[in-house]
This record gives sequence, structure tokens and C-alpha cells, in this order.
Amino acid sequence: MIHRAENKTRHRRVQLQMVVLLLLFTLLTTSLTGWIIYDRTSDQVIRDTWQQQEALLRSTVAAVNREIEQVKSFSWQISNDSSVQKYLHLTEETPKDILTKRGIIEKLQQMKAFSNTMADIGIYAEGMDIIITGESSYRAADYYSRIDGITLEKMIGERSVPGTVALGRYAGNGTVSRILSKEPVLVFVSSLPLNAQAGKSYAFFQLNADRLYACLPESDAGTLLLTDGEGTPVIQADTEDSGAISRQYVQEKQNRIRYNGSEYGVLSMETAAEGLHCTAVIPYSELLKPSLRLRDVVMLVMGICMVAGLLAAVLASKRLYAPLERLLGNVRQLCRSLPDDNRGNEYKMLEDAIHLISAENHELTLSNREVNRLLKNRLLNDWMEGKLKGDADETLAKAGVTLPYDLIQIAVAETAPRDLERLEARNGENTADRIETLAAKEPGDRKVWCARRTDGLILILFNLNEQPAAETAEELLQSIREQVFGECPCTIGLGRVCEKEKAAEALVDAMIDLRSGEESREEKHYTRLTDYIRKEYMNDISLDSASEALDMSPSYIGLVFRKVGGTSFLKYLTDIRMEETKRLLTTTELTLREIGQQVGIENQNTLIRTFKKATGVTPGQYRVSNQAMHSQNG
Repeated sequence: MIHRAENKTRHRRVQLQMVVLLLLFTLLTTSLTGWIIYDRTSDQVIRDTWQQQEALLRSTVAAVNREIEQVKSFSWQISNDSSVQKYLHLTEETPKDILTKRGIIEKLQQMKAFSNTMADIGIYAEGMDIIITGESSYRAADYYSRIDGITLEKMIGERSVPGTVALGRYAGNGTVSRILSKEPVLVFVSSLPLNAQAGKSYAFFQLNADRLYACLPESDAGTLLLTDGEGTPVIQADTEDSGAISRQYVQEKQNRIRYNGSEYGVLSMETAAEGLHCTAVIPYSELLKPSLRLRDVVMLVMGICMVAGLLAAVLASKRLYAPLERLLGNVRQLCRSLPDDNRGNEYKMLEDAIHLISAENHELTLSNREVNRLLKNRLLNDWMEGKLKGDADETLAKAGVTLPYDLIQIAVAETAPRDLERLEARNGENTADRIETLAAKEPGDRKVWCARRTDGLILILFNLNEQPAAETAEELLQSIREQVFGECPCTIGLGRVCEKEKAAEALVDAMIDLRSGEESREEKHYTRLTDYIRKEYMNDISLDSASEALDMSPSYIGLVFRKVGGTSFLKYLTDIRMEETKRLLTTTELTLREIGQQVGIENQNTLIRTFKKATGVTPGQYRVSNQAMHSQNG
């Protein structure tokens, strides 16, 4: 009793050790796999989020540039306006000039109304020292005394920056105010006239900042700013931190900024206006949100895998330990039954025990069957292709293939690899094994072996005792087609009978017969396609609708038309429609719209263009010429 208790304790200890080892292995592999997936995927998620912000910023710059381009267009129009050019050279105003000034005010009002974001447009005439806006005209000193942040000196300074004349140079540094409505605006300035440096006249344009911001896309991840060259927001930022981060970015020139203990990503792009930038400030927590969600999912999956691994370790340990326990019990039993002088023959005892375990393990038998099928596929395929070296009979016998007769005949069955996988999943059996089983039930003095290839081909080898009748193999192949493949599309080619030493030639014959059968099938498919077009041409049909109606892929339909008809699907359809159009033009009085409805081309302009491309004349010209020909013949 004590001995048995010790054995049970030892067995439980071994089981516990196996559970722990399997559990540790599961934890290690799951953790390592989860970490690799998270590390690589999270980096990609952050890159994708960053690229999305770059795309959003480019969209923002494009929106701002559209408004700046409008400013440039207005600047050209003002500079090239004859009344404006005349007024710029005046030194005193006459009654006639007052009318000219009124016309300028009306034009500025029209420009302002045309733009969605324009707050005001103004012209400074140096000769009169007058500013004309879309509302009225003012003495320059009075106008600038009512504006915060922009002075005459600043305007002149911005206008006189060395370099080429800027049509829309940004001239604001902070918020400025419009005279009438006190709205926040951005100011741009350009010289007048554009083609001359002399004089101090200029035009200025004020964009309503609130409306301009409304044109910008919203960002869930961060804040979008309009900033000057130093990073200072030109319009009040949503938070003071955004402006400080933007200025720090300009100083450090790094996309990753640390501010007040937090990290931010910063992107900046210059607009079409000098010194005006679009800047995006993105908290790194927003960039990491998708990555953190991914981390939670990975951790959840890892937890599930660990729990499943624990359960599997317990079950697997029992399953793995059972053969080991039987092995040890069998060895002990054999040791007790043997005489003392033979107990050293441990190899013999171990071999008997392993044989006992193998006989009780059904999964091992199934694995052997699968391995044997793979070996048979490889050896048969190499032998029929002439690649097998050495004694073929001896090598094939390793896979259980025997060729007792001298004559062979090879057939090749072809189907799509995906269809073949679905067929085997539905039947739960390897197709090559099924064909061999079916052939074994057929009467006749022959052996049938099959090799399944990964490209969808199944090589069927008939080992014959005598020259068979031609219809015998055909009947067996037809039975295989019906009982094995069923509704799965399948093409079979059959080679001639020859000696088994000429297996490679027999395989070539079978492949030639298979391909010739394919050509015949393509001709049948071409007939089906042309019949479909002739029947449905009056409807809105296309390559996709034909593919769905006839259960053929669009690429295969194109191949059939090129190979058999020497044309394309669309060309054949157009030719049929044009032939019917000609018939209706010469035999009826239908209008072009009615004819288009009957031939499947609803748009009249499309019908005229297509008909002229096909015939060289318009439908009307074709109808008139045919009527004239008939009248002459009459």
C-alpha cells in the first residue's frame, strides 16, 4: 500500500510538472507574440495618425490659399482698372473726379460681396492722401487713427520690403479691427501700380478672421492655428498653451515639443502669403489614443489566450501523460514477467510498449495517412514528369504505389484551386483519395493512382493489363466527373495508352488533350456571351452585369472575346447597337431619343457621338443619305 501511494504521488508530481511547463510555455509565447504585435502595430498606428494630421494641415493650407488667391485676383483687377489708375495721379479733386471715386467705391463693394470672407477692401491714393474703402472715402490720418495695430508707417514698411512686388503680402501682426463693425481681420497689402516701384499708393485687403476660420477643417486630435513667422497666433488661440508651443516649435525646429511636462506634436506649413503659416498642435495623448485602444485589445486577447492555455495545459498534460503512464506500466509488467537474466533487454520492452501506445492513438494514424498522401503526390508527380531517379518501382512502393502491369494511361483533371478546396472541405476527404476509392469499385483488371497538385491539377494514372476499349476510360472519367466533382467546374484531358517507361510522354498527351478541350470550352462561352449581348443590348448592360448573369469573371470574359472573337466586350456591344441603329434609321421614322431607348443608349448626345465614330457621319446625315438613295432608286 505504501508503495502504491508513493507511485500515485510520483505520478501526480509528474503531471503537475507537465502542467507548469505547458503553462509557462503558453505564457511566454503569448506574451512575446502580443508584445511584438503591439510594438509593430502601435508604431504603424501612430504613423497613420500623423499622416492624417499632415493631410488635414495640407487641406487647411489649401483653404487659406484659396482666399489669398482671391486677394491676388482682386489686386490685379484694382491695379489694371483705368479709373483707379487715373485717380492715383490726382493731386486735387474735381466734381468729375468725385463721380470717378464713387464708381471706385461701387467696384470695391462688388468685390467684397463676391468674396465670402472679405471684410473690407481699401485703396490709398498718395496724391490726394485719401483712403477709399468699400464703404466710403476718408482722409488717411482719420482712417488710421481708428484702427488698432496697423499704421500708415507699418503699411508703407510692409509694402517696401525688398524683392519682387507681392500681390498679397501679409501685413498684420496680431489682431486688427475693421472701422465699422470692429470684427477681427487679417490684413494683406500690395503696391499700386503693380508694375512700378515709384510712388507710395497701395491697396489693402481685410479678411474676416472668424469666417476664414470657418473655412478650415476641424481636427479632433489637436488645434489648428494661423501664425506669423515667429509662431505667434495672428488670431486669438483657443488656449494660451497653443501659442507658446507654436513659438517653441519655431525656435527649436522639432516636431516633438515638451511643454509643461506634456509632449506635443507640431506641424507647420507656410501659406501663399509671406510670413503666414498654418500650424497644428497635437497632444501626444491624442496620437496615442488608437495605439492605447490597440493595447487594450491585445491585452484582452492575451488574457483570453492565457486562460485558454491554462485549461489546455491541464487537458494536454492528462492526454500526454496517459501514454507515458501506460508505457511505464507496460515496462514494469514486462519486467516482472521476464526471467532475471533477460530483464536487461530494455530496448525490446520499450519497443513493445511504444507499439501498444501507437495502436491506441488514433490521431497518430490520421497523421500518418496525411503524410502518406503527401508522399504519394510528390513521388507520382515526379515520376510522371520524369524527375524521379533510381528504381521507380522501389521508390513508389514506399508510398504504397504498385505498378504490376506494363501499360499506363494518364488523365489530367483541372479545376480552380479555390473550388477544389471548397469541394474537399464540403466532402471532408482528399479528392485524390476519393477518386482512388471510386476507381477501386469499378470492374476491370487495372490499378488507379492519383496525385493532387497545388495548382488545381489532379493527375490520374491508369496501370493497365491490356489495351482497353476507348470508351472504358471515358466512362470512368465521366463517372469521376459526376460523383467526385459534381457541380464544381472541371475539365479533363486523357492521353494515349503507352508503356509505363514513357510516363512523361503520356502526361504530355493528357495535357495537350486538356488544353484542346479548353479551347472548345472558350468557343462555347463566346457563343453564350454573344447570344446574351444580342438578347440584352437594348438594356443597360455592362461587363459586370454579363459577368453576374453568366457566372464568369470579367477578366475571363475579356480573355474569351480577345482569343475567340478578336475584339472586346464593349466593341462587340457597340457594333450590335450601331447595326440596330442603322436599321431603325432607314426603316422607321423614330426620333433619335426613341431609337436610343431601343438600342440601350439613353443619352442622345452619346448616341450621336458613338454613331459618328463608328460610321463617319451623324445619324441625321445617315438617314438623309439613305432616303435620297431610296428616292433615286424609286
